[in-house]
Amino acid sequence: MFNTSITLRRSLLALALAASASLASAATYHVEFDTSSFGSTGWIDVLFNPGNANTPLASVTLTDFIGFGDSSTAQTIGNVTGSLASGYTITNDDPGGLNDLFHAVNFSGGKVGFNVSFSGAADPSQSSSGSVFSVALINAGNTAYLGTQDASGALVQLNWTAGVTADAGSVVAAPLVNTIPTVTAAVPEPSTWAMLAGGLALLGFMRRRQQA
Repeated sequence: MFNTSITLRRSLLALALAASASLASAATYHVEFDTSSFGSTGWIDVLFNPGNANTPLASVTLTDFIGFGDSSTAQTIGNVTGSLASGYTITNDDPGGLNDLFHAVNFSGGKVGFNVSFSGAADPSQSSSGSVFSVALINAGNTAYLGTQDASGALVQLNWTAGVTADAGSVVAAPLVNTIPTVTAAVPEPSTWAMLAGGLALLGFMRRRQQA
């Protein structure tokens, strides 16, 4: 009985740790900016573009918007579809090589943000270029980037590389020179939270049984 109990606790601990590890590899991320010092209104510029013509097909979907203005302000270039209500999808297959969502935002609320999820075709040979997702904030007159000293004007740059199977790529954040707080955090799937909570609950139950 003692050995069985130890084995079960170890299995549950491994389950909980595995769930925790999966948080870092989630394909959905939360991007948020502190806009409290930027005045009242401005613009957000969101791009998702391929590295070259051989880059595998990939898309990002934006949802859960914070501080975005009316959908009627949206300006798009390339393969961008959707709305604030349904979410925007940007795909990296525009022949001109530029896929861009330009949207009014409200800085006075103190935060501008959204969730972004990545998906794409497989690259079994792992020999193709990746795609770059970038986000910038711009002043109301559309004359200057805000909150960054990076040459690109971006506050966030996430690089998607296709995996050996579809939708199993990796995302790596590029270091940028920002002057405002920026949050780019993995958003776990509900099933991941449930697995982690279940594993921890069972560990607590086994501990109580051992002490009884």
